Amino acid sequence: MASLDVEGVGICEVKDEDLIQIAATVTSGLEQLAKEEVEEKLGTKVTKGRGRIRFCTPYKDFAHKVQSLRTLENLHAVVADFEKEGLTTDTDKDAVLKYFYQLAKTFDWSPAICAWKTFTGTFPREPGPPKKKQKVKDTSEMLERFDNIIAREDTVEQNNDNTRGASTHDTDVQDNVVTEITTQEDGIAETASSLPKVDVRTSSDTIQNQNVTEPTSSACTGVSSTEHDESVTAEATVQNGGPLKPKFRVTCNRAGAKHCFTSMDAARHFGGGIDDDFGWTVNLTNFDIEVVLNIYCDQVTVMIALTKESLHRRNIQHFGPTTLRSTIVYSMLRIASVQAGEVVCDPMCGSGAISIEGGLEYQQCVHVSGDNHECACPRTRANIATINNQRRRSGQGVLPVDTLRWDVGNLPLREGAVDVFITDMPFGKRHGSRQANWELYRRAVRDMARVCRYSTGRAVLLTEDKKCLNRVLAEYDSLWTKKLVLFIKMGGLEAAIYQLKRTNNPFPKFLEHELMSSKRKQKKAGIPRSERGGGQTTEQLEKGGEQNTEQPAVDTGDENVEGSSEKYAVEVSSST
Repeated sequence: MASLDVEGVGICEVKDEDLIQIAATVTSGLEQLAKEEVEEKLGTKVTKGRGRIRFCTPYKDFAHKVQSLRTLENLHAVVADFEKEGLTTDTDKDAVLKYFYQLAKTFDWSPAICAWKTFTGTFPREPGPPKKKQKVKDTSEMLERFDNIIAREDTVEQNNDNTRGASTHDTDVQDNVVTEITTQEDGIAETASSLPKVDVRTSSDTIQNQNVTEPTSSACTGVSSTEHDESVTAEATVQNGGPLKPKFRVTCNRAGAKHCFTSMDAARHFGGGIDDDFGWTVNLTNFDIEVVLNIYCDQVTVMIALTKESLHRRNIQHFGPTTLRSTIVYSMLRIASVQAGEVVCDPMCGSGAISIEGGLEYQQCVHVSGDNHECACPRTRANIATINNQRRRSGQGVLPVDTLRWDVGNLPLREGAVDVFITDMPFGKRHGSRQANWELYRRAVRDMARVCRYSTGRAVLLTEDKKCLNRVLAEYDSLWTKKLVLFIKMGGLEAAIYQLKRTNNPFPKFLEHELMSSKRKQKKAGIPRSERGGGQTTEQLEKGGEQNTEQPAVDTGDENVEGSSEKYAVEVSSST
């Protein structure tokens, strides 16, 4: 049970078994994955809409449970959800705005405010000025900054190791001194043994006088909770200066049919009612509580935001131009069905978001990443070093992640070395071009088929250039099977997530010529466009003037790997 005295609202109380209704935003197109995750981890019923889901959970330990959900971006505690008849047909603007002005005092704010208080801990401190993004145009300057970050994290690690070694040595010396004193005089031994008790008693008395409880670690950033559920009573609130008076702002989101008012009008009058009825202070920048007013046609929803910024920024400290959201990364990991002991590879890592999220959630796997861009690998190592340093402070191990620079079309890995490929392929907008994607996608898909394990290997690819990827997969259909395509919206772009499975066919020795379409073979052979057909044979291609490098197509039947390899070897020998 929790209790909190808030100015204008009174004493807000909520019991452990009371249900808190949570509304969360997700990436459009991934609502089903978010629903499955909530049902799997919380065991509660979930209703989904476009770009959002809603569910109920008991108040007890809800902050830890909700924060463990990795596909959710923004979290809100629902205050009220109702339908206002005639909201879309009413033309009297003053009457509608007066209704919003009087709306705040008709709700029970206690569960949502207690949920907000528990989720965010104590009232947040006054935030400082926003951090300005450092625009570094010189590549050498950017690389030097990343090297300094990595060196600083390594220095911190060495200092921590030295400190732990020194503390262990001091503890051993102190134990020896106490043992010698104990053997000399019993009285001194009693005094020496009583010293730690005095220190403990003094520190506990200080904590009791300050009314401070010892917090436990939480998965939620900025959230602290006691080991036992102790309520924040009204008496303690009065001792600290009376009821809590938060600063707030109102955000209105309106969609659906045309209304006689604007979103700014609704937010201004609803916030004015809260200010007059509750006496809260309006602050649009350094606010404590953000009240969200969602209006869709005649449906009105009032919520309190639990998060000030989206949770997709949870792992990355050093962003690149095309850094992928961590929420989308976790959805791709769930689509890939990563199992313990597998090798997961991101051949185009960028900032390392996929490998870092995978290392945090699937620590029993090995995560390998790489990129050809000169700034990608240093940026990834800087992000990994930052997270490893944070984990060392909390007594956890380092991430099972490694990165190196390579060419995605010529990976320095042996055949069958990787179980799962997960990557965000270039869209051809901020990096590269649509024209360059044709060759890049072809080389990437081809070499991933070589390195991926036969039959059980998978690949999950994200791209906005769907036309290019579909053409490439059609060329290499004997190596990859398309299992699922999910269309999502990210940053106003309509992207797609492809789930592929590696076939049982072996990787051919002359893939550059084996898996091309017939028209590409004819073009390689130098046959004029007017004479090209759809059914050219190998003999016809050889007559076209090209060197004898063409080989028969790979057999895609149902034979096993050994049988198809023998058949392939026979055909090659006969052709030569």
